[in-house]
Amino acid sequence: MRAISVPVFMVLMFILLVAVIVPAFLLFQSVSVYSSQGSQQASAYSQGQGNEINQVFRGNPNIYYNSTEYEPHLEFLFTSTPYPFNITRIYYFNGSEWVPTLRSLVVAGDSSLPLPSKSFNMPVLLVSGQGNIYFLNPNTSVDTVNIQGPSGKFPVYVASFVENGSKIYPVTTTVNFAGNVESTPFLIDVLPGNYPVDEVNQYVFLSQYGITGVFQNWSVVGYGTLSATNALSTVVTVSGPVVLTAIYKGDVAKYSVTIKPWDIPLEPNTTSVKVRSNTLTLSSLNATIPVKIDNRIYYLNSSGITLNLSYGYHIVQFPHLYNISFNYSYSHGGGKGNTPNSFFMEAGQINCYNLSNLRASTTNITPIGLDEVFVNGSGTVYGVYKNITTYYGMLVNNSFFLPAGYNINNQSVLGDFAGQFLQVNKSFVVGPTQDNRFERLYFKSGTGLDLTYEYLVTEYGNFIISYKSLVSINQNTQSYSSILSSPINVTIYNVTSSYAEPSSTINGNGYYFIVQSPMYLTVYEEWEYEGVVL
Repeated sequence: MRAISVPVFMVLMFILLVAVIVPAFLLFQSVSVYSSQGSQQASAYSQGQGNEINQVFRGNPNIYYNSTEYEPHLEFLFTSTPYPFNITRIYYFNGSEWVPTLRSLVVAGDSSLPLPSKSFNMPVLLVSGQGNIYFLNPNTSVDTVNIQGPSGKFPVYVASFVENGSKIYPVTTTVNFAGNVESTPFLIDVLPGNYPVDEVNQYVFLSQYGITGVFQNWSVVGYGTLSATNALSTVVTVSGPVVLTAIYKGDVAKYSVTIKPWDIPLEPNTTSVKVRSNTLTLSSLNATIPVKIDNRIYYLNSSGITLNLSYGYHIVQFPHLYNISFNYSYSHGGGKGNTPNSFFMEAGQINCYNLSNLRASTTNITPIGLDEVFVNGSGTVYGVYKNITTYYGMLVNNSFFLPAGYNINNQSVLGDFAGQFLQVNKSFVVGPTQDNRFERLYFKSGTGLDLTYEYLVTEYGNFIISYKSLVSINQNTQSYSSILSSPINVTIYNVTSSYAEPSSTINGNGYYFIVQSPMYLTVYEEWEYEGVVL
């Protein structure tokens, strides 16, 4: 019996080996194979996402969102061999949430994909078969929002919009995402999990449209949920690619707001000041002032403009510095000596006004600095100005003449002959650059001017000069190729006097005066010396 038991034991051990140990060995060996296959599949999926994004960036396809009013649609145009583009879902934004629309189709060539008419002027999200999410604003090309991040992480795209009536405006706001403070829109890669999100801005101001948006709610699309949608602070649970959107509501309340300049004299303003028996009259020549209100320029007269402005912040931008020109008229009760009875100069005075502040007529409107107001009711906004500098006009001309008894064939060299022949402050010259024209200059009140030199003039041409003596009946005539002038004087005519300063004084020690009113200067020169005889 013992001899038989040994073979029986060997048979039983063989059966055990075949039935249990070998399958177990094969099973354990296969675990790493299955694990390797799973890693390879995950790697292949990641590569597929990246390949798709690269193809889109290369224009395979180019995706353009044509948002026309009646036929909004997506345009797909391939720049090379078509690369099949799988779409699993398309969403459009309706002002408060992302609404799903078309799903499950393949684009394999140039084509146009119609969208619901309700998507007109709304942003669109396109989710591909590879799990990539593409974001499109109306009438723009695709913007990839799901760029493959580090292994095991999912992209979260955060954006902000203001809904105002039927229009949606992308805006930039500040969001704190799990301690990362960013400006929207931004992309962040995170591991699956829960993340606190805080929208820092309760209000957002679109200065170019004059719209103030008030936070309304959060919207989420993709693989994520929110703990609360109507609070500035919420928690987002991420289990895959997510698009998170902060929605603002543009306030539609309108208020009547008048905007007008203050303490700046606009035409037809005329101011008369009595100085003893004399009268100074300033008549404004500026009828309007440009004011930028919510990115649009208005030209306001002294009555201003009344607009219907929405609740919230608005740009009201008066010029910080503005010049007003005046006709200058001065009359004396009685002129004495060389004092003229009256004086007038068109645009003889310029006042420079500085914007001091914005002032509101009511607490419903709050000025913020010099360029912005917050509107919470009807009222008036004043741009308050203060005169900081006064400039006076100086009109300069020339007067050339011949000695008594002489005549010349070329009359163009007589009278207001063009040229800058008077030196001032040893640094610049003045005078008209055209015949029979004044040169107009302005100097700040209190400026000191020194007339330092009056130049003689040589003129070339064919000049025939004739002279008839008082004691002779014959007329002497001679032709010359040039003539030479001799400076005589400079007359100065202003509010207080009219006098002539000899050129000999000017060319000697100069003549100094302080600008205290408008004035006329005339440079007198006499053609005295003949040039070369022809």
